[in-house]
Amino acid sequence: MSAGSRTSYTSLAEFEKKDLTYKRRIRVLRFITRFLSLILNATLIGILSYALAKYFLTKNKIIPGNLHPWITPATLWPSFMLLGIAAVTFFMNLITLCSYVCGIGTANKTYSCTSYVVYAMTGLHVIVWAFAIGAFKMGKTESSLWGFSCSPKSDVLQPLVHSYLSYGKLCTMQNGAWGISILEGVTYFITFLVVIMTFRRQSTKKKMVKVRESIALESGYNQQGYAQESGTMYNTPTAR
Repeated sequence: MSAGSRTSYTSLAEFEKKDLTYKRRIRVLRFITRFLSLILNATLIGILSYALAKYFLTKNKIIPGNLHPWITPATLWPSFMLLGIAAVTFFMNLITLCSYVCGIGTANKTYSCTSYVVYAMTGLHVIVWAFAIGAFKMGKTESSLWGFSCSPKSDVLQPLVHSYLSYGKLCTMQNGAWGISILEGVTYFITFLVVIMTFRRQSTKKKMVKVRESIALESGYNQQGYAQESGTMYNTPTAR
């Protein structure tokens, strides 16, 4: 074996080892981020759905003083916005995790089918979640569900609606929703890092292909040279 061949095989072994390392890390991080994101989004969906349901079920009730339990008009867009983003993210992660149950091969195929969307939207998701976190926090005014639940006005009204509405509980739950949304943003940032690792693995695989082609080409030359040498050896004319 020539020195060039030994160098090529050494490089190929190094690339294969690096590719396997990337593969394992990507697979583990992808599963962890999807699972955590699924749990976080399910919790967000539960909290925000509960808060919105409480609002719509009680907004038309009349309390002493001809008042309503909620400010009118109420600002609902922060809650709907965060709920919508959480729902979309939840179903995307659910599809990926369900494919893992069917096996790694199915998961890879599912991820491949959605990879173009993931590559195109992962960065956008980070921006969207950052915007959602900021907007949800900025939307905490006395006219929003979160803001009104935690406002002094709700403390005054609480004794009048205690039988069917707890502002304190809603305030605590929506405070938790904001904290969970921050964790979800961090999770999507990790997903963005996984995509970067995926691109690096693809670069490594391209280098592996080039090295393999080089080895195959060199092997072909060696075999051709050996055949020519063998033909010269056995076809040498005999002396008369």
